[in-house]
Parts: sequence; structure tokens; C-alpha cells
Amino acid sequence: MSDKPMNQSRRDAVKLVLGGLATVPLMNLVGIAAAQAEELPHLDTTTDANMRTQAESLNYVNDAAAATDRKSDQDHCAVCMFQTPESADAWVPCTLFPGHAVNRNGWCSSFAARPAAAS
Repeated sequence: MSDKPMNQSRRDAVKLVLGGLATVPLMNLVGIAAAQAEELPHLDTTTDANMRTQAESLNYVNDAAAATDRKSDQDHCAVCMFQTPESADAWVPCTLFPGHAVNRNGWCSSFAARPAAAS
């Protein structure tokens, strides 16, 4: 048997389990940061049939000036609430096209202007 009293062994086991549980969220954060740092593929409707179908259903265009349904010249992906996170890059992630980046000058029929930041 062990030289440690039974209560000490139980405490050590509980500490080990709790420590292991605490590391799981930290490992997820590291994985998420690495995934966000990767370059997303640009939305290319010529090579990806699934994305072509989705883009067509949302009337997505890479150049907002070519969109006939836009309400304003200011409506484009760079100021849309579905673009995450805000970025000045030429291609930006969009929640409507998961795993792909859209042209920041693009537009789709789901466009919704990002709410103004509270002062």
C-alpha cells in the first residue's frame, strides 16, 4: 500500500481531474486561434458546385457595382454584419459562406449593414 493517507490520495486525484478539465478550454482557444490565422479559400463559384449554388441563391457578386438589387452604393461586404471579424483585407470571412472568404467589394441579397458602434 501507499504511505499516503487515503484522503490525500483522493485529493490528489481530484486535483488531477480538475486540472485536466481546465486545460480543455485552453486547448480549444489555441486551436481556434490557429484556424483563424489560416488563409481561407476565396469564394470561387467556378470550381465549387456547392458554393456556386449558395452564391447564386443569394445573388452574390464579387463586385457590388454589378449587383442590380443593391439599395445604396454603400452596400458591400466590407460593411456587412455577416463579415467577421472586421478586416481591411481584400478578401474577408463571411458567416453566410462558411470556410470561404468573400471579396470585400462584393455584395449578396442577404446584405445587412453592420450596426454603428455605440459611443
